[in-house]
Amino acid sequence: MPHQFDATYNLTQTADCVRRPLPSSSLYVGPGARPDFHAFDDVLLVVFFSHARYDMNLDGYREVYSPYFPNILFVGPGSREDRGFMHSYDVVLDSYMSDEDFNADWWKMGGRMAHHMLYTAVKDYPCYAGYLWAPFDALLNVPRFMQFPQDHIWYHSPFAGRFVPNPAQPSGSGVAMKRPPPATVAERTPREYAREAGAWGAIWVWWDKHMGLEVCMPAYAQVPDPMRARLEGFVGAPGRLMGGSADTMYLPGHLRADFLDVLGTFLQTDCFLEIAVPTTLHLILPVGDEIVWVDHWWKHPPPWNTTYVRDLWAEGYEVDSFHSFHWGDIQENGFFGPNTGSVADMRTLLADSFRRQGIAPPAH
Repeated sequence: MPHQFDATYNLTQTADCVRRPLPSSSLYVGPGARPDFHAFDDVLLVVFFSHARYDMNLDGYREVYSPYFPNILFVGPGSREDRGFMHSYDVVLDSYMSDEDFNADWWKMGGRMAHHMLYTAVKDYPCYAGYLWAPFDALLNVPRFMQFPQDHIWYHSPFAGRFVPNPAQPSGSGVAMKRPPPATVAERTPREYAREAGAWGAIWVWWDKHMGLEVCMPAYAQVPDPMRARLEGFVGAPGRLMGGSADTMYLPGHLRADFLDVLGTFLQTDCFLEIAVPTTLHLILPVGDEIVWVDHWWKHPPPWNTTYVRDLWAEGYEVDSFHSFHWGDIQENGFFGPNTGSVADMRTLLADSFRRQGIAPPAH
């Protein structure tokens, strides 16, 4: 049965907790309003941009997801470094270490410290039951996420203990759930893997001296012992951190204080986004709690559209989210522009997903 929104966990604004007004970019007036859909009334969807590529990316995201998520916070760097600068005066600006330089003496990625944006959003916007974090180019499968319990962490963790059933896998059939690769665990010292993976493995952040394990470990050493014991219970040894995509994760509001404390400790270093965030989630997980598994996928070669989801459905897989979905690309005229039909295509996909999940789609 789909998860039903629990009003007892409602953390809407009260006399003691008043929500801060969201920026103008969060407001949406247009087609697709669904007044009877309330699954995410108390969730803040935090959409981050590693680069100031707003324009149709923000518009497309808002047109598709605003009917389901009444609270969306768009956050990104303030630099106007490419042709997608529109809306850059409307979003929450957070340019902390967002500079990018691939010609420097180390591979300086623009989104390497995007968890500062996550920290900003969670700190400055309290009074929500939970925070769903995703980049602007991640596809979110709404009918899937409305079934997830909002009092648990959601992440594609190898140690996840709760799962929303895949409708293509009948219950009791004995067929193993099909999944994408989960997050990984890295030891404190480099392994042969880095050399075997070639140039990419050699520079990826596990081993990068500027933002990899070498700079992450001092923050880990500052985390309270009970939290480190919790992580060690998962990974099997001290001095091992989690790593993996930080493209889709959910933080329940009751863990907000612990999350800010631990993530803030990592932000005192240059520890990379995809080490700091997964490690923090596992450090703060209360004893006896379980992480809810997210079927999150990565798509590198084109097409970057809903075809990828439909192809996985045809193979019996489920897709909760995937990266990258492109609302726009460089067009024939050389300018960055919208991909024709992307909004309509996403709306059709979500309608099909409601049917696939056996959930009646909300009325317009």
